[in-house]
Amino acid sequence: MDRREFFKRAGKTTAGEKKQHSSKRMFAGLAPYNGNWTLNEVTHLLKRTMFGAKKSDIDYFLTLSPGAAVDVLLNNITTPTPPVRDYGLLEDDGVMYDDLSVAIGQAWVTDPNTASAPQIRGQINSRRIASLKKWWAGLIINQGRSIQEKMVLFWHHHFSVQESEIENAAYLYRHHNLLRTNVLGNFKTLAREVTIDPAMLIHLNGYLNSRQAPDENYGRELQELFVIGKGNDSLYTENDVIAIARVLTGWRINNNPLNAYLDTGSHDTGAKVFSAFYSNRTISGSNNSYQELDELMDMLFNTTEAARFICRKLYKWFVYYEIDDATETDVIIPMATVLQSNNFEIKPALEVLFKSEHFFDTINQACYIKNPFDIIVGTLREFNVAYPVYTNYTTGYPLFFSIYNNAADMQQQLFQPPDVSGWPSYYQEPMHYELWVNSNSLPKRADFTDALINDSIIDVRAFANYSNNPADPNQLITDVTALLLRYPLSVNAKIYVKTRFLTNNITDDTIWTNAWNSNNSTVINASLKEMFKFLMNLPEFHLC
Repeated sequence: MDRREFFKRAGKTTAGEKKQHSSKRMFAGLAPYNGNWTLNEVTHLLKRTMFGAKKSDIDYFLTLSPGAAVDVLLNNITTPTPPVRDYGLLEDDGVMYDDLSVAIGQAWVTDPNTASAPQIRGQINSRRIASLKKWWAGLIINQGRSIQEKMVLFWHHHFSVQESEIENAAYLYRHHNLLRTNVLGNFKTLAREVTIDPAMLIHLNGYLNSRQAPDENYGRELQELFVIGKGNDSLYTENDVIAIARVLTGWRINNNPLNAYLDTGSHDTGAKVFSAFYSNRTISGSNNSYQELDELMDMLFNTTEAARFICRKLYKWFVYYEIDDATETDVIIPMATVLQSNNFEIKPALEVLFKSEHFFDTINQACYIKNPFDIIVGTLREFNVAYPVYTNYTTGYPLFFSIYNNAADMQQQLFQPPDVSGWPSYYQEPMHYELWVNSNSLPKRADFTDALINDSIIDVRAFANYSNNPADPNQLITDVTALLLRYPLSVNAKIYVKTRFLTNNITDDTIWTNAWNSNNSTVINASLKEMFKFLMNLPEFHLC
C-alpha cells in the first residue's frame, strides 16, 4: 500500500477514537491555501522547493504568511560567479605542463583551451569539468532561501545533456548557465535557446543536420521530451518530425569563439508543411534559419499540449508522480492556463501551484522518496553542517566534490543523467521515485548518514538543543523527529526509540533527564549518536 492509499483508508477510526479530519475531498484544486501555517506546512514547502529544511529557515518562514513564503522562494534568485581553475601543473610522460591561458583561481568558462601544449589539453578539459561539478555542488549546499537550485536541477533533468557525449567543459558550462539564467523565466525562450545551444547540438546530433542528410534526432526529442510530450493528445506525426529536422538544418558550432552559427549552405530552404495537429501550418523556406526557428517555436507553443506537458513535469518534480483525472482537471489544466496567459513564464504557474490548497493537501505530503541530493545536501543542511562558500576553491571544492561523488554513487550524477529523458524516477512507470532506493543505493544512503555520525561531522548535541525541552526524552523525540521525518512516528515507535537509546531499555524518563541536566557528555553523545543513526535509517527518513 502506498502512502496515498494509506490516507484514503485512514478515515476509519478505532474504538474510542474520534475522527479528526474533515470529509473534504483530499484532492483539492488550485484555490489559494488558507489553512494552518505550522511547522508541518513550512517544512513541507521547504523540503519540496529546497534541499532540506534548516531550523533557521523554518523559523524564518514561520513568521511569514504562506503566500509571502512562496514569494520569497520564487524571488530570491541570484547570479553566481563562474567556476574557476583549481588545479596546478599537469604531467604527461614525465613532463610537467601548465595551463597557459587561465591562472589558478581564475574563471575558465570562456577560454577555448588552445594555448597550452596539445598533449595536455584533454587533461585541462577534464580538470575543468571536475571544477564545474564541484562548483555546482557548492552552489547546492550553499543555497539561499530560494527554489533556484532545485529548479536548475529540474531543467537539467528536462533538457538533459551528458558529459560523456559533450566532452567539452566550456560547452557544459554554457548549457548549465543557460538553464540557470532562465531558471524561472520563459519556457518558450528557453526551449528556443536550448535548441541552438552547442551542448545540445552535439548531444542530439543537431550539428550534423544538413539539407543533404536531415537528422531527425532532435526534431523527435524536441516534441516528445521537451515541448509536447507523448500523451494521448500529442498527435504530431512522423512527417512533423521530418519537417522540424528540415527547419533546423545548418546549425553548426564554433570552438573559438564558443558559440553556434548557421551554415546557410547546409540549410534546407524549401517549405516545411506540418500536420493537422499543427493546423497544417507551413514554414516558408528561406536563408534565415533564425526566422524559421522563431516560427517553429510559435507553432509548437501554440498547441494546448505544450503548456499542459511542462506543467505535468513540474507537478511530478514538486508534488507527486501520479496524475489522475481529478488532478488533470483541477490542477494541471488550470495551471497550464495560467502559464499560457502569462506567455509561458514559469514563475506565475509555480506561484499558483505552491500557494494552492492542493499543494498543502495532506495527501500530497511525505508521498515521494528523496532523491540523492535531498538525502545528502538536505541532511547536511538540516543538521547545520558548516561548509565553505561556493567560491572557495582551495578548501571548498574538495568538499563539494565529495557531495557530487556521493550523489553519483546513489545514482544521481550531475552532468550525466542516464539518457536524454533524464532520471527515470520522474517518468518511469510504475516505480517512479521508488527507483531511487534499491539494493545498490540503499546501503550507500545508510553508509553516508552513518558516516556523518561516526566521523562527528554532525553535532548531535546541537541538533538536540533544537528541542523545546531536550531534558524530557518524550519532548526531545517529538521535536527532532518533526524536523527530520515528514512521516510521523507512531506512539509505540517513539516509546521504542526512547527506551532503546535514551533510558537504557527501562521505562524511566529520569535516566535521560538526569544525564542531560548533569551534562553527562559521555552518555548524552553516545545515546544521541546511536539514536540519530537509527532514525536516519528508518524508511520514514527517506520520504519527502
